Amino acid sequence: MAEVKIREADQTMLKAQQQVDYQDEWFELQPIEKKLISYSLTLGIGLLIIFILIFKPF
Repeated sequence: MAEVKIREADQTMLKAQQQVDYQDEWFELQPIEKKLISYSLTLGIGLLIIFILIFKPF
């Protein structure tokens, strides 16, 4: 009987730990990270357009 209660307690602890791990997996980006992402995407797309216009591969 005691083993069953220990197993149930272990299972509830594991479920709680999994929920905590899942919540820690994703978090909001900081403003500087959002700014860096937007700058890098803008620069990448801009250079792609410039290179396509300069070299005209099509």
